[in-house]
Amino acid sequence: MNKNTLFIVVALLCISVALIGCGAKKEASPQAAIQKSETMATVQQKADYLVGQAKAFYNSKQYNDAMSIAQYVVSYVDANSQAAKGLIEKAKDALAAQAKQAAETMKKQLGSFGK
Repeated sequence: MNKNTLFIVVALLCISVALIGCGAKKEASPQAAIQKSETMATVQQKADYLVGQAKAFYNSKQYNDAMSIAQYVVSYVDANSQAAKGLIEKAKDALAAQAKQAAETMKKQLGSFGK
């Protein structure tokens, strides 16, 4: 590969990364994500975008918001979305773990009450 070809390939790669970005920007709320998805042309685009948003909320430990978006996908966009169904289960598990941790913390605090 000559230098010019290599330069063109690298330049195209850089432009692609700049245009696509390093991942979808998380919307401020599930409602904002759903509203933005309404502007998309195809069901697949909507589902992909919303699953990406649900993942972003999940990764930010906003499990209720992640579950809300994923449930919207299954209910109104793509009832067969395995990605959305998987995120619902992961978010439920994470919420259950949070609740268990909170209960354990409260139990410890109440156990030491009055000592």
